[in-house]
Amino acid sequence: MDLDGNNIRPLSYANLSEWTPVVMRDGRILWTRSEYVDKGADFGHTLWAIHPDGTVPELIFGNNTPNCYMNAREVPGSPELCCTIVSHGGDHNGPIGLIDPRRGPYDVSAITSITPDVTPQYNMSWLRHECFRDPTPVSRDYFLVSHAPADRFGVYVIDRYGNRELLYFDPSIGSMTPSLLVPSVQPPALSPLVQINADTDVGQFTVADVYEGLEPLVQRGKVKYIRVCEEVRIKLDQMPNGEYSKDSQAEGHGFQDYYATPIHKVNGPFGWPSYVAKASHGLVRVEADGSANFTAPAGKVLYFQVLDENFNELQRMRSVIQLQPGERRSCIGCHENRRATPPVQLSLAAKKSPVALEPPAWGTEPFSYEKTVQPVFNAKCIKCHDASHKRGINLTGELDKERVPASYRTLISGGWVHHFSMVYGNRHSMADPLSFGTLNSRLWKTLNAGHNDIKLSTDEMHRIKCWIDLNCPLWPDYIFRMNRPAQVAASGIGK
Repeated sequence: MDLDGNNIRPLSYANLSEWTPVVMRDGRILWTRSEYVDKGADFGHTLWAIHPDGTVPELIFGNNTPNCYMNAREVPGSPELCCTIVSHGGDHNGPIGLIDPRRGPYDVSAITSITPDVTPQYNMSWLRHECFRDPTPVSRDYFLVSHAPADRFGVYVIDRYGNRELLYFDPSIGSMTPSLLVPSVQPPALSPLVQINADTDVGQFTVADVYEGLEPLVQRGKVKYIRVCEEVRIKLDQMPNGEYSKDSQAEGHGFQDYYATPIHKVNGPFGWPSYVAKASHGLVRVEADGSANFTAPAGKVLYFQVLDENFNELQRMRSVIQLQPGERRSCIGCHENRRATPPVQLSLAAKKSPVALEPPAWGTEPFSYEKTVQPVFNAKCIKCHDASHKRGINLTGELDKERVPASYRTLISGGWVHHFSMVYGNRHSMADPLSFGTLNSRLWKTLNAGHNDIKLSTDEMHRIKCWIDLNCPLWPDYIFRMNRPAQVAASGIGK
């Protein structure tokens, strides 16, 4: 923002909570980002850094590790970070840990607990006493912290060897978030890496070789497209009194009734499908050497999928990336070693100007199952697969009392489509290529086998496959479920 407080613009575009930003010694901003794109709904509070102009956000530590990390600060005289090791939910309490980012962003051996008598908590469990929080490094070896020996926090000093001393404790009220009142070295003011261009709404991505990180499970020459996807942000609803509406505002209903898929009302053998809304912004063709150079929307929570010639997903990026308007970013490959160096030779795509994405026929707005997929079933399937089907395979768009279409419930509950489970307690891990999605779906295997001589057009095929590989979202938004239509519109979706 400007010095007078005007022209405020976001540095990040997260769909979920972000916490505890602090300026690093090199001038970047270190913070905790909550993100779990097509991962379990736990273990997603990880450490990121970003330039002050909002460019080049990158993971520092934590993806695919068993913990969450909060209130990270750099340790003087050391490359380490000091933080609280926390659970997914609740207060930011737990043991205090040191992290050495030099070991890489996924290596659990980089974590050292300096309060080993405190056990890390997981899922929605958190400690209320005998725990720590809010570490502030004093020197390489000493740290101010908040510590609750019972039901109140006091201010303590601890060292990296497990010792601790009380500095201040008030039995009537907790004392938290200690800060040092000492002179500090002013970090450098980083010049913008690119001139943020307010006259454009796109940025540029360049991929050197998608096969870096995919081989040998995906053979060279197999990848034909990159699909650029979006995890659609929730729009905050401001009420007349200036407050923002809460998830549980509708009496008797909880936050899950605002999900883009009511996972508490419909799930199946593969767990929860996506409870966040998704969008496909389109495809870009991959060059013979595995490279791509393309523009993509700025100000969005994006991720990528690589596809074969028939739009089957081969691998999915299960983290997020973003662009500021006019920003240019590049990567080596797809799930490549984050500490690897890029190839020396210039790729085929890098020799050309960036290309625009090829938008899908149904548009780039948030994906609606009822508007995009149901018309295919209406045209090709419901003559046989209606409510009277003897095995209960109902592919009509009729809504049940939960506002869920019959076809969606059939496919999810019956395990006809394969998706990654976003259920609580599902530890994050890097998935191999070909782990989930269309190629693992019973629906697609049935159609490929020539089921009743059903012939799908390229567009019809793409609609179904894109929905599956977006992890099967139902609705394109976050409207309170019971405010959705209770029956199919008179015009008939897709009729």
